[in-house]
Amino acid sequence: MTVAREADGFHHPSSEDELVELVRTAHRERRKLRVRGAAHSCAHAIYTGGREPPAGDGIDVMLDRYRGWRVVDERRRLVEADAGIHLGEDPSDPSGTATPERGLLPQLAQKGWSLSNTGGITHQTVSGFVATGSSGGSVRFSANENLHGFRLIDGRGDIHELSRDDDDFYAMAPSVGLLGVISKIRLECTDVFAIEGEETIAPARSCAIDLFGGGDGSRPSLESFLRDTEYARLEWWPQRGLERVVVWQARRRAAGPGFEPKRYSRFAGSPDSVQYLIGILYAVLGNLDDLSGAKARLENNFDELERALEALAAARDLGTPGRVLAEFVAKAIEFGVDTAITFLKPFAPLIKRSLPDFFPKLAGVFVPLGETQQFRDWGWCGLPMDNEVEDRLVSTGFTETWIPLALTGNVMRLLDSHFTEPSDEHESYRRTGTFVWELYMAMPNRFWLSPSYSSGDDEWRDGAFRVNPYWITDSAGRAEDFFAGLWDLLRANGIPFRLHWGKFQPAYAAGDRSWVDLLAAQYPRWDDFLALRAERDPHDIFLTDYWRDRFGLWDALPAGAG
Repeated sequence: MTVAREADGFHHPSSEDELVELVRTAHRERRKLRVRGAAHSCAHAIYTGGREPPAGDGIDVMLDRYRGWRVVDERRRLVEADAGIHLGEDPSDPSGTATPERGLLPQLAQKGWSLSNTGGITHQTVSGFVATGSSGGSVRFSANENLHGFRLIDGRGDIHELSRDDDDFYAMAPSVGLLGVISKIRLECTDVFAIEGEETIAPARSCAIDLFGGGDGSRPSLESFLRDTEYARLEWWPQRGLERVVVWQARRRAAGPGFEPKRYSRFAGSPDSVQYLIGILYAVLGNLDDLSGAKARLENNFDELERALEALAAARDLGTPGRVLAEFVAKAIEFGVDTAITFLKPFAPLIKRSLPDFFPKLAGVFVPLGETQQFRDWGWCGLPMDNEVEDRLVSTGFTETWIPLALTGNVMRLLDSHFTEPSDEHESYRRTGTFVWELYMAMPNRFWLSPSYSSGDDEWRDGAFRVNPYWITDSAGRAEDFFAGLWDLLRANGIPFRLHWGKFQPAYAAGDRSWVDLLAAQYPRWDDFLALRAERDPHDIFLTDYWRDRFGLWDALPAGAG
């Protein structure tokens, strides 16, 4: 029954028995074992060696052959899903088998069932979504409400059945793979439902929400808006001179037999061209000091350069930097990327100097003021509003910072002051970056390490406000250094916060407990989780160096120790 490592570096089990055997092999041979989902987390959080393709003697598992599901109780809408099934389509799935029709949500919809909420995308595996504590934007609805049970393979290869009646059930979302391998998840579904909503783009200080104040008779505060809106997500562009916000909001509605969706369109108007433009634009802006850093991104998107040039046509009217960028793309099309980079190099200092004046005009091409769209859809299709984003074109990383909902106004005013305070425009841009800040909310729950965990009588009882700055992965420098501006600002001002377990977190040296202790203090069940981890994984086969650092477990066994 041994499942051998294949040429891609992964083990591909096709049954629970094969999963068990892989865990027992890791236990017996004192090897690390981790499971890859859709790879939407940081690489260090996923793989035994911290990167893909897997390296070293660890056992890295991919569940592309373990994607079934079945009805357990028709009356209760209770289903059991194998850990490898994706919520929807995954265009980046290496096996090419995570197609739309094989996703869990589309198949549930055929039975008239659904989950109460989704994340902004549905590319993830069901186990990866749960194990990282991911959440959609709502304080009223959460997929956590649908969780009913788990089959878990611990570090010895023994199987545990967990249900809502078990206290350690609430250690599972998230569990970040440290308690064992999730084999199956039971979900108690809801009836399928529809949503309707709208998206608007408006100036940040005069939009329909009082982003930085307490609200007035005509506009709700941001906190009130997040409390009262069933589903929402805001994209804040705080850059000086741009300062606008994209507000996406939706509510449930009845859908009769004749219901016809009117789909939401990301980058409305010309989504493909705009994404090509964004990918190329940020490859250049993120590498102005050394344009060779943009070469790989530009070459990977070479076939799309003409479509980007179409979207960039308006930039010719935005002064010298705009004309230079348009000419750069035109030369890349005609003569190749190397020639285009040679042309652009002398202009890079000019573009860098003029960025505060030029960027707001250029960003206005893909975040146009006044643009509005109405949409209606089935919830399972419409709630993941970012499914249209093509990772190959717009590759990003981000940190998800969760804050008690009641502190929403305090945090927005703090950020606004932080961004507007510098007299130096370039310093302001260093603080904001040149990409979007995502703002939304999450429902409170009882899961021990969830960033919106609440005992019911604490400051998290109303849910969480989430602030997520984005980083373009092709940019020079380190994402952690940019995100540190937010983390340090909150820390210095005494704002309690938690971080999404699969996204960027502070980097620190082994033995440095400052961040570990700060974050641990935000989780009342932190020690309970670590005690359960030690019990479930006595040989630390699931505990990689990355997770040892995150939890301060430097005395735990390294790989191969016994």
